[in-house]
Amino acid sequence: MLSVIVAHGGQAAAPHDVWRAWNGDPVLLTGLLLATLAYARGRPPGPLRPRDAWRARAYAAAVVALAVALLSPLDAMAAALASAHMVQHVLLILVAAPLLALSAPGSRLLRGSPLWLRRMLGRAGRRLRSRAAVLAPLQHPGLAWGLHVGVIWLWHAAVLYDATLDQPLLHAVEHTLFLLTGFAFWRLVVGPRTPAKVSPGLGIVLLFALALQSVFLSLLLTFARTPWYRGYATTTLAWSLEPLADQQLAGVIMWVPAGLLYLLPALALLVGWLRAVEAEESRAATPAAEHVIGGPGAD
Repeated sequence: MLSVIVAHGGQAAAPHDVWRAWNGDPVLLTGLLLATLAYARGRPPGPLRPRDAWRARAYAAAVVALAVALLSPLDAMAAALASAHMVQHVLLILVAAPLLALSAPGSRLLRGSPLWLRRMLGRAGRRLRSRAAVLAPLQHPGLAWGLHVGVIWLWHAAVLYDATLDQPLLHAVEHTLFLLTGFAFWRLVVGPRTPAKVSPGLGIVLLFALALQSVFLSLLLTFARTPWYRGYATTTLAWSLEPLADQQLAGVIMWVPAGLLYLLPALALLVGWLRAVEAEESRAATPAAEHVIGGPGAD
C-alpha cells in the first residue's frame, strides 16, 4: 500500500484514454482529505485576520496543486512522457512547496488533529528541542539550498530516474523528497518571520542561484544529442513524439516556465525589501523634520 502513495498508476497513458486515467489511490486520497479536514478543524474562533485568510488561501492552492500533480491524468501521462513528468515536478517543487511555506500550516494542522496525535507530536517536539544544537545546522540556508539542489540533480540522473518509472515505492520517495526539501528551502525564504528566516537580500541571492542551477540542468536536457531515459523509449510514440523531442520539451519546461516561477518570488522579495527601506528612511527623516520645524527661531 505504501508503495503507491505518490506513484504513477503503473500504466503509460495513451491520448485516447488519458482523461479516464485518474489516480484513485486510497492512501493518497485519504491523506489529502485528512490534511484538509485537520486544517479546517484547526480554524481559530472568530473572524479570520487578513493574514490568516491569505494563508488559508495559500494552503488551499497548495492542496489543489498536489491533487493536480498526483491525482489527475497528469500522473498517468508522466509515466509516458518526460515532459508531463517535468510538469509534475514543477508543480511539486515550485507551486505546492512554496505555497505550503507561505501558508505556515503547522499550528493550524496541530489544533485540528486528534488529541492522541497532538500529544505524540508534542513529545517528539520536546525531544527535538532538547537536541537543538544538533539540529541547528538543518536551519542553515546554505544547507537547505544544497539539499534541495542535490535532490533535484540526484533524481534526474538516468539510473535513478529510470528506476522510479519501474519502482512505485522509489517514485514515492522521489516525490516526497522533492516536496520536503522544497518546503524546507522555501520556508526560509518566503515563510513566516522566524529567527531562521533569511533576509530579503539573501533570499534573492538563494533564489537566483536555485534558478541558475535549474537552467543549467534544463540546458543539458534540451541540448542532449541522445535521450537520457530508457523508460520513455517506446511510450512517447503514441503521443507523436520521439523520445529525444519529448526530453527536449521537458528541458524547455524546466527552463522557461520554471524560470518564471523562480523569478516572480524574487521580484516580490525585491519590491518588499525596497518598500521596507523606503519606510525606514521615511521614519528616520520624520524626527529630523520635526526638529527643524519646532527648533529655535520657530514662530
